[in-house]
Formats: sequence, C-alpha cells, structure tokens
Amino acid sequence: MRLPLFPLHVVLFPGRPLALHIFEPRYRAMLADVLAGDRRFGVVAIRSGHEVGGPAEIHDVGTVAHLEDVELHADGRADVITRGEQRFRVVGTVPGKPYLLADVEALDDEAPGEHAGRLAQAVRAALKPYLCALGAPPELMELLPDDPVQLGYFAAASLQTDLPEQQRLLALDSAQGRLAATLRLLRREQGIARHFGTMGSLRPPSPAPTDLN
Repeated sequence: MRLPLFPLHVVLFPGRPLALHIFEPRYRAMLADVLAGDRRFGVVAIRSGHEVGGPAEIHDVGTVAHLEDVELHADGRADVITRGEQRFRVVGTVPGKPYLLADVEALDDEAPGEHAGRLAQAVRAALKPYLCALGAPPELMELLPDDPVQLGYFAAASLQTDLPEQQRLLALDSAQGRLAATLRLLRREQGIARHFGTMGSLRPPSPAPTDLN
C-alpha cells in the first residue's frame, strides 16, 4: 500500500479524531492528491526534527487517517477533520513528490487473549477517575468503548504522557499487551498525582488543531 505521510509531533491512534490546519504548499499539494484519491493518508510521529520546513526523522509505525470533513479557504489554506483507522509500518519512502510518500504494510492486532476482558474492566475502572481528575466532561465517560481493542486505543490516546510512551503503545501488536501497558501507565500517573497533586488538564484529542505550515 502506498500512502502520503504527515509527520507530526502527535501519535494518532485508530478510532481517534485529529484536526489539522494546512497551509504549507507541499501539504496543500498532498491534500489535493488525497482528495482526488481515496481520502486517506498516513500520520507518523516525528522522532527528531520539525513539522515545518526541512525533513524530519519519523517513527516507522503510524496510523492511516481518513478525511471526514474538509473546509477549503479562498487563500489555499484548509481545515480538515480526520479519524484514525488501521496501523501500518513504513517499508520505504518513494521519491517524486514535494511531500513524503511511502510504501507501507498494514498491521493487525493480535486477537485479545483470555485475560483481555479482565484487563479491559481494570482499565475502564482506572480510566474514569483519571479522566475526571483531568477535568473531562461527564459525557466522555459514556464514550468508553466496550471492545477491548478499541478501549485500548481510547485509553492510550487519553493518557497525558509524552510522545515516546504513546508511540510505544501504538507500536504494540497485542491488544492485550496494550491494555496491560496502558493500565500500568494509568496507575503510575495516578500515583504521581496523589504524591504531587493535580495532573493538569485534559489534552484535547486533536492538538488544537495542528498547523501544517
């Protein structure tokens, strides 16, 4: 599978939304190609470098993003809403475009094991007070998925941890392993909050939106 790639200082998880503000010429060109195709591109987190200007070193595991809504402005800028779909691994880059183009292979999660249901219950129990402490609205609690795979992605995306930790969660191929790792991080963050006080405020699922200039 060949995908245009957006390198960002963001980890996109399957099922989660991401808003983008696009105004750099190379990303305008990419958006035009994506709209002319299947409305999908890849989001990859930046390992080192910047979103704007020169090249960036990227992580090799990312997520397919599907364009759900596009608002094109008269000056060429665009505001788009996307949603994460399947994870992928970058196999190699392809020259010839002003933006990053790559061949990727789709990544499937292992089927949840026998302990996934118990882990999902524990994650849900830990996630609710964690989100409440961050000031999440009550209606967000009603959106917690029942499916262990989707719950793992939801919980991982909700963690207010740094990018490398979120990237490690995304790269896990086991849904049960992701639930277990997320549960450990939730308990760690809650322990820090009990010791030092407030955990801060909830980081929005879409970063603000992200500027791709």
